[in-house]
Amino acid sequence: MNWLTDMDWGWWPVVSLRPQKNQDIDNKVLLKLSLVFGSMVGLLAFLLQETRYRSAFRLVSLLIYLAAGMIAFFFGYKISFAYFWNRRARRLRSVQTKFENVRA
Repeated sequence: MNWLTDMDWGWWPVVSLRPQKNQDIDNKVLLKLSLVFGSMVGLLAFLLQETRYRSAFRLVSLLIYLAAGMIAFFFGYKISFAYFWNRRARRLRSVQTKFENVRA
């Protein structure tokens, strides 16, 4: 999982949001990611549903799909990629702390 999250292409267009490897992906960062990627997920789901059923465009439906995409992305990313990223960040911080204690 971390191999994937370390690649720049996976963070495009929000590479600037990627924390250092020893920093957690907190809810603030995850919310920003969800606004970008979750809205894309919601838009894609909306377009697939609209083309499948050929229904009339409704703004309310689009907004519901966008919100659902953001919520799904937030929780899906939190229990998958963010979990493993944060696990590695804690491990790196503990190694860094041990190293600093040895040097002192």
